[in-house]
Amino acid sequence: MASALQTVSLPCFLRTCRLSPPPRPSISFPSPSSSFSRTSQSNGCFVSARVKAASSSSSATAADVSELKDGIAEFYDESSGIWEDIWGEHMHHGFYDPGTDASGSDHRGAQIRMIEESLRFAGISEDGANKPKRIVDVGCGIGGSSRYLAKKYGAQCQGITLSPVQADRGNALAEAQGLADKVSFRVADALNQPFPDGQFDLVWSMESGEHMPDKSKFVNELARVAAPGGIIIIVTWSHRDLGPSEESLQPWEKDLLKRICDAYYLPDWCSTSDYVKLFQSLSFQEIKTEDWSEHVAPFWPAVIRSALTWKGFTSLLGSGLKTIKGALVMPLMIQGYQKGVIKFSIITCRKPPQTQ
Repeated sequence: MASALQTVSLPCFLRTCRLSPPPRPSISFPSPSSSFSRTSQSNGCFVSARVKAASSSSSATAADVSELKDGIAEFYDESSGIWEDIWGEHMHHGFYDPGTDASGSDHRGAQIRMIEESLRFAGISEDGANKPKRIVDVGCGIGGSSRYLAKKYGAQCQGITLSPVQADRGNALAEAQGLADKVSFRVADALNQPFPDGQFDLVWSMESGEHMPDKSKFVNELARVAAPGGIIIIVTWSHRDLGPSEESLQPWEKDLLKRICDAYYLPDWCSTSDYVKLFQSLSFQEIKTEDWSEHVAPFWPAVIRSALTWKGFTSLLGSGLKTIKGALVMPLMIQGYQKGVIKFSIITCRKPPQTQ
């Protein structure tokens, strides 16, 4: 893993641009709200001591959350075009064999493999009677996963994103690929989804959970829109699980994550075990997790190498300040994986069948 995560530096003039990140909204985690329904009472349970301490402080204001959401939308409005041009329609990590440097790998193929490995881990059936028929892609990017899943299963798929540019591009690609009757995208908030309860057989979140300022509400919304017996798949960045005697991450770990958060418009991170506790509090079944950090180790060095090509370099310069700022902290992602602070995890579970 260490060899695959060797530090790759950006050009000196990019490193010395002295871009100062804007103040990041201070987002705290309030107590969990509804389970399955917006009108139900709080389940009264949350996650780690770190998050409990945060929830006891004053909650983020509406203005804070709005500022964060605007930053996320603007970041992806600005950066999605360059990503698609260089890396294609799947805006997520690839899945690689551990220990490879992936310098000559088929990176777009590795991104498809990430989707397939996620489906395999969750035990999604390809049987005609049991395969998913209605799918929601929460944090859909430009819809690569949605279109892939729609083709694979013949399913109806709806994607939501905060970025108008991503939603428009996703719909244009669906039209171009002959999928406009099966796939559609819209601008919507993952914490307040525009769907009725129990609509989807498969609730898919590929690398969007890290943007959610309220992990409890995020999980509750995923649970609410899942059909009874439906599967939820979350693939996300997280921080390491805390040890039994730890109340929080170490100061240097917090500082590292904060620098990444400032560039990528992320609120405070949580751990994989925090997600597990949330799903346990909702009595979800078949909860499974796995650490895939070794499988994504080659990804960030590969992204940096793509930025150092002439095409990547010129595209980056023309993309805008937010995208350049994101490029500058990519070596910190490598450092976070090397030091074990950052984890790349999959969490899957099944919503309980409807009671009679």
